[in-house]
Amino acid sequence: MPAGKGNFMSYLRSKVVAQAKAWLGCNESDGSHKAIIDVYNSHTPLARGYKVQYTDAWCATFVSAVAIKLGYTDIMPTECGCDKMIALYQGLGRWKEDDSYVPDAGDIIFYDWQDSGSGDNTGSSDHVGIVEKVSGSTITVIEGNYSDSVKRRTLQVNGKYIRGFGLPKYTETTTTASTKAAATTTAKPETIWNYLLGKIGNAYGVAGLMGNLYAESALLSINLQNTGNTKLGMTDAEYTAAVDDGSYTKFSSDSLGYGLCQWTYSTRKAALLAYAQAQNASIGNLDMQLGFIIKELSENYNTVLGTLCTATTILEASNAILTKYEQPADQSSAVQKKRAEYGQKYYDTYAGTSSSTSSSSSSVTEKKATEAAKSFTKSLAGTYVTTANLNMRNGAGTGKSVMVTLPKGTNVQNYGYYTSYNGVKWLYVQVTYKNVKYTGFCSSEYLKKQ
Repeated sequence: MPAGKGNFMSYLRSKVVAQAKAWLGCNESDGSHKAIIDVYNSHTPLARGYKVQYTDAWCATFVSAVAIKLGYTDIMPTECGCDKMIALYQGLGRWKEDDSYVPDAGDIIFYDWQDSGSGDNTGSSDHVGIVEKVSGSTITVIEGNYSDSVKRRTLQVNGKYIRGFGLPKYTETTTTASTKAAATTTAKPETIWNYLLGKIGNAYGVAGLMGNLYAESALLSINLQNTGNTKLGMTDAEYTAAVDDGSYTKFSSDSLGYGLCQWTYSTRKAALLAYAQAQNASIGNLDMQLGFIIKELSENYNTVLGTLCTATTILEASNAILTKYEQPADQSSAVQKKRAEYGQKYYDTYAGTSSSTSSSSSSVTEKKATEAAKSFTKSLAGTYVTTANLNMRNGAGTGKSVMVTLPKGTNVQNYGYYTSYNGVKWLYVQVTYKNVKYTGFCSSEYLKKQ
């Protein structure tokens, strides 16, 4: 933490960062950014009465959508334009006109691409994002509409192009009951994947389930549906705390969606509450909710669980959850396709392959480079995404034969092995693409670790 900051990220700040991270990877090329714009346009009243179009610049819309999703619009004013958003923070007395300010996670950072780099920048703002973290003098920011995607940017404290900071008035304390297993404000999707895979044992089934959970709650276990935030005048954190301490007694009967699955029906919410109490856990505790999902599937949705365990495509598993477990009002083919696509992303990341969301599985052949990796560094291991259409080669260097060209955005797996060539690390990676399992070398210059 920077000097002068607290020793922990506040509960509310962590929610903002978690929601921003949940949208990482959403982009214009596949239309996934539309979900963010839809959240913004669902809010009333719309800033200046303007409905954002899918073709508009959407950096400020992204920041606003995070606030809307969490019910934090009282401390994070909504706007679709950067300068207008700055004016709103100024009106709240929460504007920091100081390029050298050391931000904290959850602060809002504004940019001016015409900054000369001399003195305090006071120009018009061109872009905005949410600070994820500060390490030493390095700021990591999550931004919407960064190269048409939700992506991370790193820059230095007091670096060029900083216009200033909006400072939402966060509460610097947690709101969960200390006597219970606390509500989970952030969770890595990998944690959820690993737990469910251990129970279900089939990657297609886990991906189909997780795609639906993401569509329902963005994988946030304390997520209260937006209309509930408005109706009750509570943030997700406040609602969770009130249920935990007993001051809110209508959890089972309020018909408001809550948690990973957005449980809504009174009998299911009552069962969830009883299970949480038996586990001595917060109603928003992730581990408790995952356990309850498996309990529900095992006891009340046996055929759905069977499908998850035996599915041969993500779409098959996803549709079983959609139509027989979640059962939202809209179960159209468009919704089926979108939820399967969400599941595909988790499958590609954690199962290490690129299966089809619509066709049955088929036999997979293997192609492996004849050259072996020469070096090993444990810290390199992990999942990477290609940042351009990228050739996988039979060895390190552009002079080696091409095994396959992987499209931009393909996830590949590295286990720490590589070969250096002309000062560049060529990672020895593995991916299944079009029913062929490839193992070969890709230049690290076009790979981004996830």
